[in-house]
Amino acid sequence: MECHFFECHCHSPEHTLVFHLFDDDPKMLYAHVFLNPDTFFKRIWNSIKYIFGYKCVYGHFDEFIFNPKDAQKLINLLEQIKE
Repeated sequence: MECHFFECHCHSPEHTLVFHLFDDDPKMLYAHVFLNPDTFFKRIWNSIKYIFGYKCVYGHFDEFIFNPKDAQKLINLLEQIKE
């Protein structure tokens, strides 16, 4: 298993992508994304909304800005699973 880290261009530790490449057949690539933690009461409120079927029109997402210096590293990683 190989592990590859990508840090966001904004240098926030919360914006880190971690890729795990497994040498299975076929090769498997897992992406781990840090989710911003909420306060206890915010999590309770989100849970209640989830139970009653609330869905946000825009979804739940954050952003990650790739550093240009990591472009070749990402290309190499994707070429490994393409083989």
